[in-house]
Amino acid sequence: MIDEAFIREILRRDSEAKDKVIAEFSDLTIEQFNWKPNPHSWSIAQCLHHLVISDSAYFPQLKRIIDGFYKMSLWQKYNPLSRKFGQLLKDQLQEQPTKKMKAPKKIQPSASNMNLEFVEGYYKNLDSFMDYISKCITVDIDKIIIASPITSIITYSLRDALQFLAQHEHRHINQAIRIKVNEGFPKK
Repeated sequence: MIDEAFIREILRRDSEAKDKVIAEFSDLTIEQFNWKPNPHSWSIAQCLHHLVISDSAYFPQLKRIIDGFYKMSLWQKYNPLSRKFGQLLKDQLQEQPTKKMKAPKKIQPSASNMNLEFVEGYYKNLDSFMDYISKCITVDIDKIIIASPITSIITYSLRDALQFLAQHEHRHINQAIRIKVNEGFPKK
């Protein structure tokens, strides 16, 4: 069904995510931006890079949906597990994680240091993502089933994808905030 209120709520949540990033990370030094609590953890830069990679992985499908060229595969149309996959991802990608998860290789951030201009790249990517989402306002988000950009076997409704992606955005921003308040975080 067409659900303008849901789309507006997702856009509000994504806008809130952008505001959090501006408030929390706009005055960081390059050292702070790339600092890791330990070698196996991500830096603030890597948290944002991961979000850019994961959000933009959906851009091609969203563009085809918006442009009216999206065609579901037979698997997407008839996969009996689409609803379960969607629910599983919504449960796993909560804003406040109950357990640590390893990001799939395809969407892992760069291991190298990033410059502070990357924050602007994050904003531009999130703005593009929000633009795609806003154009889904006339789409039946429950009938459109999309495939995970990680593996096409996993399918879910566009509604579920938009919900867990908004949660995912906040999850990693919250992770970055926890890095910033870590007792070892470099001071200016």
